[in-house]
Amino acid sequence: MEPEKLPPPDPAPSLADQLGRAARRMPVSDGRALGWALALMLPMGPILTTLGAERLAARVAAAPSASGASADDRAERHALARLGPAGFAPTLDRVARLLPPEARLVSVAVDRSEGEAVLTAEIATADPDRLRAALSRDPSGAKLRAVGERRGDGVLIVSVEGEP
Repeated sequence: MEPEKLPPPDPAPSLADQLGRAARRMPVSDGRALGWALALMLPMGPILTTLGAERLAARVAAAPSASGASADDRAERHALARLGPAGFAPTLDRVARLLPPEARLVSVAVDRSEGEAVLTAEIATADPDRLRAALSRDPSGAKLRAVGERRGDGVLIVSVEGEP
């Protein structure tokens, strides 16, 4: 014998449905009070968001000083300071400008595990000698050196390391 199939339960009423039913139950004179309450509550969303953000910013500013931070945290802050105030984007732009026209960035990473920031990049190129020459010609590129090569799909992928 098959169990009797029951109809699915009614979904729980949404908050809007509950507010609508509460407004319909209120006498007409209280309808204006509800309207005023809703009108006053609408601007409270952005105001409360701003206040919450200010409290969160104050908590972050009151975080423990660098003397109480771990070695990893200090190393990360030092590496970020070396990247400059704008962060990683200018470093990536500088590396991309060094490349010959046929070369393409495959991957770029900054390793901060040793306390010093080390930029590691993989560059796909048809002519690795031209890439090495371009890296050595630029004074800011002198910090980057080729450390390995491997074959890719019709190109050589040159691994480059150096200071960001």
